[in-house]
Amino acid sequence: MNKMMCGNRRCGWVGDSSELLTAPSPFDATDIIRACPRCKDVDTSIHTACEFEDCRRYGEGGYPLKDGRYVWRCHDHAPEDGE
Repeated sequence: MNKMMCGNRRCGWVGDSSELLTAPSPFDATDIIRACPRCKDVDTSIHTACEFEDCRRYGEGGYPLKDGRYVWRCHDHAPEDGE
């Protein structure tokens, strides 16, 4: 799962990136815009979320794990020694 979240404080959506709405950009034919499936805010309010279960904070950094996975976590849930 690639956990994402909406930055619109009135919305609060958190879910999988596959749920995001997508469309070709009207400004650049080679680009895709993304929008929140709940409030429909576009691109600037979509953020990577902390992948830790039940956490609803932004993923502040990416971390490689010993099992080869790469995860995004908030400061409080940063893995210790690659887990």
